[in-house]
Amino acid sequence: MTRRSRLLALALLLAAAPTAFAQTYPVDDSASQVLGGNVRMKWDSVIPQRGQSSGMTGQLTVLVRLDVSPWVGRNARIYKKLPPQPAGPIQATWTSRGVLQPGILRDGERTLVYSGTVLTDRLEDTLQLTLRADGDRMPDYSQITFSFEIELESP
Repeated sequence: MTRRSRLLALALLLAAAPTAFAQTYPVDDSASQVLGGNVRMKWDSVIPQRGQSSGMTGQLTVLVRLDVSPWVGRNARIYKKLPPQPAGPIQATWTSRGVLQPGILRDGERTLVYSGTVLTDRLEDTLQLTLRADGDRMPDYSQITFSFEIELESP
């Protein structure tokens, strides 16, 4: 195989890679539970330095329960999503205790939390989330709703 034909083969593989996981579906996470109720955001600094935003941070624990029963036996990637927030940018970071990957997510994005074969009807994990927001733009009460979606590998 010549160098040119190897490069062409590599280009074809890279072009096909994004379509390997093209079918995307929402994942039912209605059995998930936020522990401790509402998140109490606290100011990062009582008096921020000139030019710095007034950051706020809050922490919570979430028992994540994902119903993946329709996809048992399939190779998949599961993503956690956070839609754009009207109150301004929000960042979530988390650690996990089980099958889901730890990560970081900003509003308007999604990030990979699971990749592999779905072996059971339900994926469960406990996430310790830390939320960060701009306190100057954050209203007194704001609801943040994460969601999950699954991409299936083409058969």
